[in-house]
Amino acid sequence: MRVDQLRLLFEAGDLQACTLLPALLEAGPAPRWSLHVKRRNGALVALCLNRKRNGVEQARVFHSLDAAFQAAREIGFIEVRVRA
Repeated sequence: MRVDQLRLLFEAGDLQACTLLPALLEAGPAPRWSLHVKRRNGALVALCLNRKRNGVEQARVFHSLDAAFQAAREIGFIEVRVRA
């Protein structure tokens, strides 16, 4: 889901938690991160890019924790869990 969609779900009270997970398949010297939110029904949903690649949504990968925290703040979260 995109940031704007997640923001609407957050305001509606459908999102419970935000977690930053390592993006394991991304190559590079520094760790990369993906943002996932837990919905009220228990589903874990990844933050995706605003554009699609070949008609398929692509998960957004962050190069720093600061950028991932900023995206979580845009959604509405003030607390984020980081898993290594």
